[in-house]
Amino acid sequence: MSKKMFLLIAAAISLLFVSVLWQAAEANIYALVEKTTANIIGRPFNQTPTRDAAGIPMQIYSTGETHYNPLFIASEAQEANLQRRLGGSPERFILLTDWLLDNVTVMDSIALMQYTFPYPKYKQEVPWSSALTQAFSMNALAMRAGMERNLETLAIAEKMLHSLRPGYAGLSHAIADSIIWFMEYPAQTPYYALSGMMNTLLELHAYHDLTRDPLALDLFNAGFNALLLKLPEFDYHGYSYYDLSGNKAGRGYHQRHIKLLNKLMDVKRDSTLLHYRNRWQRADSYPVVWQMLFNPRPKRVAAFSLSFLALTALLYLLLVWTQRSGKSDPEHS
Repeated sequence: MSKKMFLLIAAAISLLFVSVLWQAAEANIYALVEKTTANIIGRPFNQTPTRDAAGIPMQIYSTGETHYNPLFIASEAQEANLQRRLGGSPERFILLTDWLLDNVTVMDSIALMQYTFPYPKYKQEVPWSSALTQAFSMNALAMRAGMERNLETLAIAEKMLHSLRPGYAGLSHAIADSIIWFMEYPAQTPYYALSGMMNTLLELHAYHDLTRDPLALDLFNAGFNALLLKLPEFDYHGYSYYDLSGNKAGRGYHQRHIKLLNKLMDVKRDSTLLHYRNRWQRADSYPVVWQMLFNPRPKRVAAFSLSFLALTALLYLLLVWTQRSGKSDPEHS
């Protein structure tokens, strides 16, 4: 068999294998690459998780710096509380919520969980806060207050809720009466980050379920109205934008948008949410090569192409070696 035929066979097998692998596990592949890159060169392309000596979650960023990100601490605290309620030890939940209580800045009418490192991509300077982080943290602290029947901790959670009101801490943008967008990255003109907004809405609804605070439900309804208003702007040929600054969502975030739409529909059914959930889910099910034609994100195309070429080269060399080995074997001569 000719070398050209070997190359065609290797390319066909590689394209099929890489396409199936990318289709099923693209987001997991990127997470593995991030972690491996951080282990090898000390920093990931974007960010990857780690922990301090006490077990508190931290993030390693592309700068090589390691920081506490209160969003991940609050999220893990909520997971630890669920395990506690299922019969597990409360030790980890207490550890994580202690960190939140030690690091929250409490003022007269609001309380803020502040970041101690800048985020240049969205022009965030120290100290800065995020509606998304506020929402996760207030629920974690409300859970701690409920466990201990502690009104002081509940008061902090309530102040964090008040920080999400327009005009209180710059974390929300009133588009109109009863139409409010919650900003993951605060700015005079909102960036409109979609996953941060939807997660904030879910946390507001969860806070209302937990505390029955009517403000949480009012903010949820106003935010839901804003989401319905802006959601069509996030559509890109059946795929989604990460924000309305023109940043397209990667595969992982696109799938996250679909999951968040599903969760919101469990809370409040709406035809607009259903339409985009179905449209985005259908686009995500198309063959990955087709997706790259209609959503050509350069880094994604480059990663897929390098994987395809590397596997093609490996298979080609293996096929050539197998043929030569066979010819030199007396059993086959």
